[in-house]
Amino acid sequence: MAEYCLFSELQPFKVTPKPAIRVKIVSKWNTMRGGRPKNCLMVLGDEKGFTMQATLPGDVSLPKGMSLEEADWFEIYNFKLTPSFGLIRPTRSKYTIKFTAATVFTKIQPIIDSNFLCLANFSTVLKGLSHPMYCIDLCGAIVAVGELQQLGELGADEIYSYQTTRIEFCLVNIDLTHIKCVAYGKEAVTLNNYYQNSRANVDLCVLRSWSIEWGEGGFNYDSYRCILNSDMEI
Repeated sequence: MAEYCLFSELQPFKVTPKPAIRVKIVSKWNTMRGGRPKNCLMVLGDEKGFTMQATLPGDVSLPKGMSLEEADWFEIYNFKLTPSFGLIRPTRSKYTIKFTAATVFTKIQPIIDSNFLCLANFSTVLKGLSHPMYCIDLCGAIVAVGELQQLGELGADEIYSYQTTRIEFCLVNIDLTHIKCVAYGKEAVTLNNYYQNSRANVDLCVLRSWSIEWGEGGFNYDSYRCILNSDMEI
């Protein structure tokens, strides 16, 4: 069994290769280029509740039969650790992990039972006290959902395009504080389909890893997804 450490103990340039980490895949999504997936980005969480972004480059293949699924735990060995320079970051960690062809993944049993959500306070966000560099998690009831909008031209056989679709809506919390939100791409389509077909009295929603963007619409979807009623993870 490899020596392992926590995220708080990792430091770039100190030890090569790095000790193994034992982490949960909290969330994952693909970056797109030309309508095709480029890299797979993830948020990983350790047993102390700390999170860190990781990247699986598109040119790195996993071993046959291996898949990295959300909610699964892995022991991960032999990876790169570099300072985080992203203008918008899904975690507050100073560092980011990059997997390579030499990285070793071993699936393990869960260590803690946590969804790693850190829900932001609506009033704190609206007062401008949440730094726009860092993504936030929000939970509230969906209200005032607008029309699904297509921002670009469609192909001959397309009904909609994930890359150029958006929808505006609001979340309201228990104090009746409203936050304007904008979802893009697949999440816009998912939210529209859910809301159009929902028969619930109250439609609860968690927004995981959304960016703060001041201006028209208020908040723009950046990196991850909506979690809606039946998929609620809180």
